[in-house]
Amino acid sequence: MPAGQPGQPAAPAAPAAPPADVLYNNALRDYNGNNLDLATQEFTDYLKYYPNTDLAGNAQFYMADIQYRQGHYDVAVQEYDKVLEQYPSGNKTPAAQLKKGMALIQLGDKEGGEKELKSLIQRYPHSIEATTARDQLRKLSAGAKR
Repeated sequence: MPAGQPGQPAAPAAPAAPPADVLYNNALRDYNGNNLDLATQEFTDYLKYYPNTDLAGNAQFYMADIQYRQGHYDVAVQEYDKVLEQYPSGNKTPAAQLKKGMALIQLGDKEGGEKELKSLIQRYPHSIEATTARDQLRKLSAGAKR
C-alpha cells in the first residue's frame, strides 16, 4: 500500500518546541549558572522557534555575551551587531553597544571601541551603560597619557 493510505502508520510528528517562557527561563538559568554550552543551545532554539517575541533581543544579547565571556571577541562583536540591527528598540540594546565597544577594545581596535562607547553615550546618555562607557573612556584616556 502506498504511504498515506488508510491502515498505514502515520509518519512521526516533529517534536514540538517547548513553550517560549520555559525555553527562555531554562536558557537564562543555565547562562547564570555558567553552563554556557547548554545555554547557547537553548538560546539558539529560542531564536529558532520564537524570533519575534519580546525576549528575542534578550536571547540574542545573551548569545553574544556568552561569546564575550569565552573570549571570542570577534564572534561577540558580530552577535552584538545582530542585537543592534535586529532589535534596535530592545531593552538590551544599550548593553549590547557597550559590550561591543569593549569587545572591539579587547581585539585591539581601540578607535572602533571608543567610537562605539561615544555613540552609546550620545544615544543613551542617562543609562547605566553610558556611565560605564564614560568610565571605560576615562581609563583608556588615562592609559594613553602614561
